[in-house]
Amino acid sequence: NSYNGLAVYMRTIKAIFNKAVKAGVVEKDIYPFTDYKIRTQPTEKRALDVELLTMIITKEIPKDHACFDTRNYFVASYMMYGMNFTDMAFLKKENIRDGRIQYRRKKTAKLYDIKITDNLQKVLSHYIENSGDREFIFPIIKREQLAEQFRDIQWARKVYNKRLKVLAKLCGIDQNLTSYVSRHSFATQAMLNEVPLNAISAMLGHSSLKTTEVYLKGLPSDALDNYNKKILK
Repeated sequence: NSYNGLAVYMRTIKAIFNKAVKAGVVEKDIYPFTDYKIRTQPTEKRALDVELLTMIITKEIPKDHACFDTRNYFVASYMMYGMNFTDMAFLKKENIRDGRIQYRRKKTAKLYDIKITDNLQKVLSHYIENSGDREFIFPIIKREQLAEQFRDIQWARKVYNKRLKVLAKLCGIDQNLTSYVSRHSFATQAMLNEVPLNAISAMLGHSSLKTTEVYLKGLPSDALDNYNKKILK
């Protein structure tokens, strides 16, 4: 486990303890988080610059190439408010209504209503036209039982992350590509285009602005230069 990975587990344990204390199942005097602080380390930059995003979007990749779906998933995620991999996997054809994608995020149950742009429509149409009687848009989930569906997603995400490394080499990108990069890139590009922080937070589905601020750490120096220029002007 990484340092921050451990922090995720500890926050979960803390949440369980809090619920147990509130429910009267556990005595307050054995609560282990009174003096213990869960610590994290700054994460490396995950967001791609717009030039690198453009390279991924415009790269010619044959349909029979191993990275064809990988690139499409990355671009679709970016164009749908940085949608995470699990929510993409569970997207159904019935979620498309009147030129919009309407769904609830699995993690928070937040309702999303996203306008389908022309470029996004091209990606969606490719999968819908080849889906047959499959209810899901993307060919990620193969089985019917919910527990098995989550295992399908877990396996597909591992494959996706491995092939993102191959995609990065194809596009001449040295930065580490993971399933989270499209989400972080969306947040950063939104901020660089002066979208208000509360709007970015709503688009990402965060319950706290502090979470959104974590996504936006490490602004590129040229962006800071431009902000400074505006201030001094």
